[in-house]
Amino acid sequence: MGATLAELLPIGIHVLGGGVWIGAMVFSVFILHPRAERFFSRASEFEDFIFSVVHGARYKVLAGIVAIVLSGVALALAHRDNGAAWSWLVAAKVVLLLVSLALFLHVTFTLWPRRVFAREDELPAVRRQFWWIGVVMIVCNAANMGLGLLARVARG
Repeated sequence: MGATLAELLPIGIHVLGGGVWIGAMVFSVFILHPRAERFFSRASEFEDFIFSVVHGARYKVLAGIVAIVLSGVALALAHRDNGAAWSWLVAAKVVLLLVSLALFLHVTFTLWPRRVFAREDELPAVRRQFWWIGVVMIVCNAANMGLGLLARVARG
């Protein structure tokens, strides 16, 4: 049976929010950073560019994560009686979201300050950390989207 009108809003917020998060991460990690870096002869110039691109984004991303969480909670509460398989899928989604959120907070409040104050010889290691954490977040969020599709199928 299809979604009710009341369910369409949280579904839309949840799916679009997750898709935007994944898309933004993929663009940043695999397109923006590698391509933009080629345009700068000095690492400090590239860093200035990246800082200007991401400045002020942390609270917008956090707002998006909150929207994803709240819409997910609304959907989970609306379908909480869908059996053990569905509950396990939702629990796995929560774990993946917590991993992504923890990594985002680590990047935001630990790695960005480290990157801002890094010497030029320290930047390659910090950038590698950003890349790997970005890849892990992309994998977690993509897996989360896949589990969401399975949960939708599992609930019938």
